[in-house]
Amino acid sequence: MSSPTLRSDAARNRERILAAASELFAESGADLSVDEIARRAGVGHATVFRRFPTKEDLVVAMFEERLLEVARVAEEAEALDDPWEGLKTAMEHIAHKQVRDRGLFEAVATEMIGSPKLREARHRVMEPFARLLRRAQEAGAVRDDLVPQDVIFLVTAAGHAAPCRIDLPEVWRRYLGVILDGMRPAGASPLSPDAPTVTALDRALEEAACRGIDPAA
Repeated sequence: MSSPTLRSDAARNRERILAAASELFAESGADLSVDEIARRAGVGHATVFRRFPTKEDLVVAMFEERLLEVARVAEEAEALDDPWEGLKTAMEHIAHKQVRDRGLFEAVATEMIGSPKLREARHRVMEPFARLLRRAQEAGAVRDDLVPQDVIFLVTAAGHAAPCRIDLPEVWRRYLGVILDGMRPAGASPLSPDAPTVTALDRALEEAACRGIDPAA
């Protein structure tokens, strides 16, 4: 049986590898080597392969880590007394993370964000968002024809407000503000077509991943 120290060291190595890989993907895109990751993480080449036997394993782990962080933020936002502030806080966090990690998403989102291996993590994000949205709607703070899938698409739109990676790091806040105003009930007009179901969204994401189409583009 492994000792607690060994398990702790393995966990730290995993965190270092994921952090190093995230930085390198953001800086250099998808064309990076295991040697570069190992050097940046301060671990051996074999350690990287032991933790992540393939590049796909590594990228899936990076995306899963981000999705679970978003889920935790959404769950924490449920504790806020004001339902609107709870939903707004979670949306702001996602948009900010998306902008910060734009290099990573541009490098590997085509192949990975729709991976069936991430389906459970994607659902883990949707569940607290569904509760946040429902609570805000019940309080009369959000139009009642929106569903959680809409919220995710709207946040993605805010994160892609700038058409390219120009040096305007906070501009997304302006456009998220417009989106948030549009979610309010006052002046809302009927939406068409209907929002995709969770099942339809999973299918579309996974089909796009198989075809090599970036679902965020």
